Amino acid sequence: MFSTSSLTILAIVVFATIVLYVVERYTRQKPIETADALKLGTLSAALTGGVLYAVGDTEVISTAVETAQDMFVGKPAF
Repeated sequence: MFSTSSLTILAIVVFATIVLYVVERYTRQKPIETADALKLGTLSAALTGGVLYAVGDTEVISTAVETAQDMFVGKPAF
């Protein structure tokens, strides 16, 4: 689905998001909420994954299209 470089980019973005959250909370001398950090990490992963999918290689999309079309073409064989 995703290449190794895409997963690396995804991991770096999630890590950077969580680090920025921790630094922001530390500078304001407020407690770090683990749930908030996980929410930010999940949201950044979802957004980054969507962007990587949108600008990624079209081979994955064409393979998915062919598979979906094969499901609805022809006579069903049960």
